[in-house]
Amino acid sequence: MSNNEIRSKLALLQLAKEMGSVSRACDIMGYSRDSYYRFKRQYESAGEIGLRNLSRKKPAMKNRVAPEVEAQVIEIALDYPNYGQARVAELLTARGCVISPSGVRAIWVRHHLATKRNRQLALQNSLEQRSNGDNSLTSELYQIQQDQSQLECHFPGDVCVQDTYKLGEVGGLGVLYQHTFVDAYSQFAHAWVSTTNDTAAAAEFLLQQVTPWYQQQQLPIGTILTDKGAEFFGSRSKAYQTAIERLGCGHVHMRAYNGPVVNGLAARFHTLIWNELYEALFKQQRFDDLDQLQQHLQQWLLRYNHQYAIAGRYTLGKTPEETIEVSRHLVPEQ
Repeated sequence: MSNNEIRSKLALLQLAKEMGSVSRACDIMGYSRDSYYRFKRQYESAGEIGLRNLSRKKPAMKNRVAPEVEAQVIEIALDYPNYGQARVAELLTARGCVISPSGVRAIWVRHHLATKRNRQLALQNSLEQRSNGDNSLTSELYQIQQDQSQLECHFPGDVCVQDTYKLGEVGGLGVLYQHTFVDAYSQFAHAWVSTTNDTAAAAEFLLQQVTPWYQQQQLPIGTILTDKGAEFFGSRSKAYQTAIERLGCGHVHMRAYNGPVVNGLAARFHTLIWNELYEALFKQQRFDDLDQLQQHLQQWLLRYNHQYAIAGRYTLGKTPEETIEVSRHLVPEQ
């Protein structure tokens, strides 16, 4: 919902209060009385954010076909990266698994396998994850690597994305922001809700919430990709720049995440968490305690990182935790 629509609903509530007549206010603003009382309940329970409509577009986290069918499509994409969608559909039909070429392509798109080059890159990633020192795969890896440029990510922690997501005005807490950190290789995510979005909050989140986990997992933080928000870049980002120096990691800032691997990674995660967690949560209850909201967020993150099957070039339907475990041998010794 746009801000204009929220303002329109707020105007209706204010007009009814000033005129002392719900019916006259509804006639002027073009709303029904039922809508007025619904808006009033939503505003009283959750503030302005409660006036947002529930999105009808939900992310399809579950497979649209049977998991075993999707697994076979991915397997063939890695075994025969040169095959087109029609050829793959024919091969699966011969195996007794009926799927249309468009169904194959839909699965490819979700896993970033829609082009031959991406399927070849995914094959290399899969071989690297499975190799674990197995010399029998060395020649196959070498042949693939000769026909491509360097990959953007090589292991968990190699490239990470940090962003700040405005949640809006929430109950009695005021305007809230979610600080987000996502590993571009495994898509393992950390998040924390704060009342501020300044550089001190971004640095504190990085040093106190994110870094200890990476140290515990013995994973590096190689390069952090951010946008050019004031908390990350410019004269008001001193605290964050100091944190980057303290960690000794790289920092790349750009106007948009335009790389093949991290393209829209933070934006997609924010869309997912809004649709899966915040949207319904803010409709159901009013929050006056930030710790209570943090608890809901951390519980959701636990499910996401350990139970959600993530589509991606490196994850290929595995959970973020599983992707890290099968890729640990790719992490350089520190």
